[in-house]
Amino acid sequence: MISTTDLHELSQELADSKVLSVYLDTRLNDHALRFTGRAALAAALRAARTQIDDDAERILFDRAAAAIYRELPSPDDLWGAPGWVAFVTADRVRHVGWLPVRPTSFAAWRDGPVIAPYLRALKQQRAVAVALVDSRSARLYRYVGGTLEAIETVAHSFEELPGGERAALSSRAGRSVPAPRAALATEAAERRRRSAFQRLSSVLSVRLGQLCGPDGWVLIGGTPAWSRIAGEALPPRLRERTLLSPTLGHVATDEEIAREAKRAASRLRAAHGRRLLADVLETAGAHGRAAVGLRSVERALDMHAVELLLLSPAFISSAPLDAEGVVRAALAGGTAVEVLSGDAAEQLDQTAGGIGARLRYALTELSRVAGAPYDVPRETEDKTIALDNATYKDYPTREESDATLLSSIHRDGTFAGST
Repeated sequence: MISTTDLHELSQELADSKVLSVYLDTRLNDHALRFTGRAALAAALRAARTQIDDDAERILFDRAAAAIYRELPSPDDLWGAPGWVAFVTADRVRHVGWLPVRPTSFAAWRDGPVIAPYLRALKQQRAVAVALVDSRSARLYRYVGGTLEAIETVAHSFEELPGGERAALSSRAGRSVPAPRAALATEAAERRRRSAFQRLSSVLSVRLGQLCGPDGWVLIGGTPAWSRIAGEALPPRLRERTLLSPTLGHVATDEEIAREAKRAASRLRAAHGRRLLADVLETAGAHGRAAVGLRSVERALDMHAVELLLLSPAFISSAPLDAEGVVRAALAGGTAVEVLSGDAAEQLDQTAGGIGARLRYALTELSRVAGAPYDVPRETEDKTIALDNATYKDYPTREESDATLLSSIHRDGTFAGST
């Protein structure tokens, strides 16, 4: 797969060129059905070809389609991944690859590649930085796309503390009566150990941020007491993307680490999506700096007012042309795009028709558009945010959401909410 930046650059490069975009759902429950991938491709290409009226353009389409067939993996290979994608022009193949999610199978012939479904797959490629810590060291791993990579071991011995600091630590007993010599030595050793671990945590914080990147996740396991200290030492922006695992021990196998990293990524994605959605809804109700529904978001994009665009997988699948239009407009304006999943995606579907946005500034004229209020399906109008009177239903405020996340921290060690 390619990165979001590369995808945007490819979209810009081919914006004025006819591109055949193909997405295939290749996840099958029966190995005997592995030959259906080619049949699904043929059906999708036929449907796309019938939309072309010009004979010369149809010739270009046929050249691109022939290249697609040459790039299509064998039936046995198609069995191995949830999805497959290809972007091809009449004269060359621009991108082919596997997808970690199941897309809706379709083919489209239009100016520029269809990239909206790709964004959903990209979020599955966010790295998970894993640290297994004890009092002296941390083993670091990186998990991306189902592959676990051992990175390094960061270690620090408390015996390396300078003698002056050790002596100072030894004299801070703070007792009113003399203590046994052994007790003083034990307390001094514990202070040195904690001081050394604090420095180790500082190094660990930097390395974890580098490994997970600006939008990845962090999983910390190992000795529970030390893993909690390491988590608390992370900066707030990183801590809210971090999960503590009480079951992932310091001597866990690679298989156990990979399984726990995959589970952590899913949980942290869900918490992140809920936080984003609650933020958009609260902002909409309190300040008018949000838009919900397709028409309102399109108008905000035209005015370059969108800071964050939220989409649901159902919206991308059910309205691919509309989704493609808003995604291209968002990326062209430097807007962040997030495809939600799980219950956050379902709530976005129910409340806003699968699309919403946080705005850079309030646009009061977006409070109503033609048709149903806020351009949301009529059956969900009673759940729609009222941008003009600061009321909204069925969603927690940010304070309520944070309270839920903080209670989750105490139960299972997640740092999904920033304090």
